[in-house]
Amino acid sequence: MVRGLYTAASGALVAQSQADTIANNLANVNTSGFKRTLMQVQSAPELGVFALQTQPGGAPGKGVPSAQFVGQLGTGAQVLDTPAVFEQGSLENTGNSLDLGIMGRGFFTLQTPQGIRYTRDGQFARDPQGYLVTSDGNRVIGRSGAVQLQPGDVRIAEDGTVRQNGAVVDQLRIVNFQNLAAVRPEGDNQFVDTGAGRPAIDAASSVNQGYLERSNANVVRSMVDLITAQRWFEANQKVIQTQDTANGYAIQAVAKSTGQ
Repeated sequence: MVRGLYTAASGALVAQSQADTIANNLANVNTSGFKRTLMQVQSAPELGVFALQTQPGGAPGKGVPSAQFVGQLGTGAQVLDTPAVFEQGSLENTGNSLDLGIMGRGFFTLQTPQGIRYTRDGQFARDPQGYLVTSDGNRVIGRSGAVQLQPGDVRIAEDGTVRQNGAVVDQLRIVNFQNLAAVRPEGDNQFVDTGAGRPAIDAASSVNQGYLERSNANVVRSMVDLITAQRWFEANQKVIQTQDTANGYAIQAVAKSTGQ
């Protein structure tokens, strides 16, 4: 019965993690370039169950211990991974010349205090030094380094080429990854290459000036998934209560029979 408590508790913990993941997606439904996360679940390691008994034989007055295999016992579930889902979000026209939306699989490259990071959020601005930066102040990287603009209008082509007064300033460093599974969300709408992403310049994606990519989190779908996670948690909670009640009855019965 104690094993049943642990199994139900592990299911409740997974359901809670699922609710947290969905809540984060819902909280970022209006965040530009946000990519929803998906929780993957796997079975916890199974235990082998054996029937222990003593068979006749061996030394005089002693038996030979025997363990007969009965089968496998499941121990519940656990979270395997929470990867991002890199589905294309729709582009929304903002009319701001420094708003950039990527159509395709590319990422903007950023210089942050933690090192090189990547994002799909193209809501940029100029800092006091004229550098093209994110809302957090991280500089946007081009082929020649951090992109620095002069006062005046900015024209950005679909290939990421930045022009001012007809002259080329730089070209945005738009990259794609051969292994997206190695690209992990880090917070602040940024992604980090864990080492196996193998980033390369992306010539297939297009940069759309005056547009922002909307979040790919779906409100209706997320709400349905959140209700499912809640029902999942409540079911495991009921199992825990039932197991606890059964354990109480067993303890009381043993104590009563021992007292007699």
